[in-house]
This record gives sequence, C-alpha cells and structure tokens, in this order.
Amino acid sequence: MPSAMPERRSAERFLVTLGGWFTGELTGDPIACTVSDLSETGMRLVIPSPADVPLEFELKIPDAQAVARVRLVWTTESQYGARFTGQPGA
Repeated sequence: MPSAMPERRSAERFLVTLGGWFTGELTGDPIACTVSDLSETGMRLVIPSPADVPLEFELKIPDAQAVARVRLVWTTESQYGARFTGQPGA
C-alpha cells in the first residue's frame, strides 16, 4: 500500500476559482488567468495558452477586489505556482 506524500506547504491552501489578470512581460498585453489553491503565502495560477509570463508581476483579481505582487516559483504546462512578494507597486 503506497504511503501518502508528506505535506510540504507552510500554509493551508483553500480551493478557490477566481478570475485574474496580469500584464505580459514582452508585449504589455493583459493576460487572463484563473487563481486557485490560495493561501496566505501564494497560489496556483492556470493560464490556458502559452503566455508571456514574467518572473515577477502585479496580479489583479477583480472579483476579490485584490491586487498582489507575486513571483513565480514553479511551472508545469498551463499551471504556475506563485508566492506573494510584497505590496503592489513596490
């Protein structure tokens, strides 16, 4: 019987589905994403097509009336893990 993998997250994650967007690194065009697995330290972003994703960016989540500065920490195909890095505009 396989054992469960140990939890490596430092903060509890909450399953959410929120629409968000950020500005592409090269073009400056807005890029839509879905925010999920939200915690006090970060989130998972789902971006449906290949995108011009910067390493650090300001993420806007209109439905939650939120803006956050984030940094990518991992990526697999259309999913990106990001952590909060500070105040927007910093």
